Amino acid sequence: MTTARAAARPDAGRHFQRFLLVSAALLILSLLANLVIDRPVFSLIHALMLAAVGLSAWIERYWGWRVAKRWFLGALMPYLLSFAFVGQHQSFDILWMLLFPPIAAFLVERPRSLIGWDAAFLSLVTLTYTLHWTRILPLEYSDIALGSQLTALFFLAVISWFMQGYKARLADMQQAFQAQLERQVDDGVQRIRGLNRELESTQTDLVRLLGELCEARSEETGNHVARVAAYARHLAELAGLPDEHVTAIHQAAPLHDVGKIAIPDRILNKPGRLTDEEFREMQSHTHLGHGILKASGRPLLQAAATIAHEHHERWDGNGYPRGLSGETISIEGRLVAIADVFDALSFERAYKPAWEDERIRELFAAERGRQFDPALTDLFLANYDAFIRLRDGVG
Repeated sequence: MTTARAAARPDAGRHFQRFLLVSAALLILSLLANLVIDRPVFSLIHALMLAAVGLSAWIERYWGWRVAKRWFLGALMPYLLSFAFVGQHQSFDILWMLLFPPIAAFLVERPRSLIGWDAAFLSLVTLTYTLHWTRILPLEYSDIALGSQLTALFFLAVISWFMQGYKARLADMQQAFQAQLERQVDDGVQRIRGLNRELESTQTDLVRLLGELCEARSEETGNHVARVAAYARHLAELAGLPDEHVTAIHQAAPLHDVGKIAIPDRILNKPGRLTDEEFREMQSHTHLGHGILKASGRPLLQAAATIAHEHHERWDGNGYPRGLSGETISIEGRLVAIADVFDALSFERAYKPAWEDERIRELFAAERGRQFDPALTDLFLANYDAFIRLRDGVG
C-alpha cells in the first residue's frame, strides 16, 4: 500500500473505537427507555451488554482492537439471542437490533465513495422506523415483522460494505505486492548486473594475467600481450565491428599464445634458429592453446580459443595449424595475426633484433593478400602512424 493510500484510509483501530462509542450510546438509550416503560429485564440485558462494551474498550487499549473485536462479538451473540426469550411485539429494542448492522460496518474500512450512501440509507431507515414506533406514521406491520424485513435489508447492505471493503483492500494489496515485486525484481536485476560486471572484470583480469604469465615465461618484450590487444582493438574499430565484438577481441587477444605454456624452455627461449622438429613442436602451441580454452562455455574464452587456434593461419592458406585460407579464417584470427606480427617485429627477441618501422611497413605491403587479409592490411597501413603511437604509448 502506498503512503498516500495509507494516509487517506482511516485507521481500523479508530473505526472500532467509534463503533464502541455508538454502541454504548444506543445501549444507554435503550436502557433508559426500558426503565421508563417499566421493563426491568430488558434494562438488565442492556446493562450487561453495556458492561461488555466497556470491557471491550479496556481490552482494546491493552491488547488491540482485533482481540477486543473477538470479545465483543462473543458477548453480542448471547445478547441478541436473549431477545428471543424475553421479546415482545412492541419492543423499543428492535431499534437497537436494526441499527447494529450498519454500525458494525465501522469494523470494515469502507471506501469514501460509500460513506455518503451509507449515511443516507441509515438516516432514511432510522427515520422510517422512528415515525412508525412513535405512531406518527405507523406502517401495516408489527414491530417484529418490520424489524425482520429492515434487518434483512441492513444485513444485505453490510455484506455489500464488507465486500467493497475487502475488494478495495485486495486491490491495495495487489498494488502493494506488484510494487514490492517490481522493486525486488529491479533490485535483483541490479545485483545480477553488478555480479556480471564483477565476473567480467575478474575474467578479464585473469585473462590478462595468464597472458602476461606466458609472456614472462617466453622472455618476450614486456607488455607484448597488452600491446597486441590494443592493436587488435583499434584495427577492429577501423573495420567497423560492433562495440561488443571489439570489446570481446580486446579482452581475448592476450591469450593468443597461451599454448606456449606447454612448450619446453629449450625451444621457447632458444636464441638461434629452430630445427624443423623444434619448429613443428613450437607450432603445436596453437593446438595446445585451443585445447586449454575451448572447454569453457564463456564467450570470452571461446573467442580466446579461436584466436589461439587461428592467429598463425595465412590468407593464402599456407599457415598453420590447419591451413585455413581467406575468410574461412575467423575475423578474430585475422586481426590478431596482424597485431602479433607487428609487435613481434617491432621489438628485439632472443632470435632477432628489432626491425625499423619502414621495413615493417614494407613487409606488410608485400604480404598483403598473401599472409594477411588484404582489406585489414589496407586499414592497418592507412593508419600506420596511429599504430606506432599506440605501440609507443602502451610499451
